[in-house]
Amino acid sequence: MKDKPPERAPRKPLGNRGLEQWIGTVLAVALIAAAFAGLRPAGALEASVFTLDPVGATTVTLLMAGVLVLVLLNGVFVAAETAIELLRPRLFKHLKDEHPKRYERLTALADNSAQSVAACSLASQTAQLAIVLFLLLLAPNLLDVLSARFGVPTTYAGVIFAVLLLMVPVGLVLIVFGVLVPRSYATLHPHTVASGLYPVVRITSIVFALPAGAIMGLASLLTARFGGRASFANLNMAEEEILTLVESAEESGEIEQEERELIRSVFSFTDTVAREIMTPRVDLDALPVSTEPDELIKVIQETGHSRIPLYDKTDDQILGIIHAKDLFLAMFSNKAPNLRNLMRPAIFVPENKNLYELLAELRQSRSQMAIVQDEFGGTAGIVTIEDIVEELVGDIVDEYDVEEPEIIEVEGTWVIDGRTHIDDVNDALRSELQSDEFDTIGGYLFGLFGRQPKDGDFIEVEGLKLLVLETDGRRIQKVQIERVSEPAEANADSAR
Repeated sequence: MKDKPPERAPRKPLGNRGLEQWIGTVLAVALIAAAFAGLRPAGALEASVFTLDPVGATTVTLLMAGVLVLVLLNGVFVAAETAIELLRPRLFKHLKDEHPKRYERLTALADNSAQSVAACSLASQTAQLAIVLFLLLLAPNLLDVLSARFGVPTTYAGVIFAVLLLMVPVGLVLIVFGVLVPRSYATLHPHTVASGLYPVVRITSIVFALPAGAIMGLASLLTARFGGRASFANLNMAEEEILTLVESAEESGEIEQEERELIRSVFSFTDTVAREIMTPRVDLDALPVSTEPDELIKVIQETGHSRIPLYDKTDDQILGIIHAKDLFLAMFSNKAPNLRNLMRPAIFVPENKNLYELLAELRQSRSQMAIVQDEFGGTAGIVTIEDIVEELVGDIVDEYDVEEPEIIEVEGTWVIDGRTHIDDVNDALRSELQSDEFDTIGGYLFGLFGRQPKDGDFIEVEGLKLLVLETDGRRIQKVQIERVSEPAEANADSAR
């Protein structure tokens, strides 16, 4: 069973952030005005009277027009901020050839998303503060009307009432046209909005670079004291919200554990790379292109594989993929099969190719298998469409697969296949083993030893004792793990 994830604060709906900011601004203005109202000298009743003269009709018109312009500007900044937060390079890379200028703009925004989001967020808040200032300047005019018609006193309490009365309709307009509508549109069309507002974002980033940097620096100093991280960006992304709902649904019995795992797999799909799911080179059933057809058929029968990679001199020189169907059809037609003519071109991908892009490439080329290459151009392994699908839905066992569990638990001791992913080990043991260099528990253990261990060698790390049960001279095949009473520093012992 997996550990329960840490509790997450639920993400606010699209308009809530703007609504909360506006309500906060209104309350701040009310508190400040109330504070001024309380600062009247003792015995000076006239000090409580609001004496600011109303502005002229022309000024009123300009201020009202300014409020509308600021609402529209706020909408522009909100739309830009939302669009930039939703930019994902893999989703707009197809524009590189079709619309190179648009691609360059989106790439520039994605590369500097933190600065751009900070500038747009600060610009939006500045626009809202300017709206409040304009309303304060309009308040005396409204107070005069209220005083003449309804007898509202021209005191600080009266001006607070006038300001709040102005903020209600303006706040509604701001939330609808300055927050909800632009944010909703930007959510649906992030690339169009981000590309179209690129000049605005560039200018905004230049203007607000210094104040945004100063605010972030001060906030970072304060939040660092309790382990937090200051950011203008919305950190509660939709992915986390959905996963939180999924966890809650499982706990309440609304969905099964298998359904939860499937949903989690979908979200981790784009973060998984070919190296993590490939069949490694040492397990690769590849043959020289000079292999006789009868020998090739024998290998196909023994392994159950319908596709076999063919190489020239070594398996670092994969030439193509031979399909069992093509081979059998050639032999049934009474022809002497020529493997070089029968094999199909191989697709080569780097180790860090994410599964989303890899699946798209395999579908486009109508291929079932890709050769994974390391940074030096050598063969690291192979990935099939079945491997990719299994990453989503779990292991698919067919008639040729020998079903052996990767992790076997017996009375507090785990026997684990060396090829098991470290994340799967952590899930089973509720441990926190981590490695930036290795994906499998066998590779992780090899890295801890710093050499090829022998059967019986063990090491203690993170409160676990990792014992090498079986090796083949090149890699660790079986590992036994048991908990120790106290977490110990990594300490290899090859004496056994």
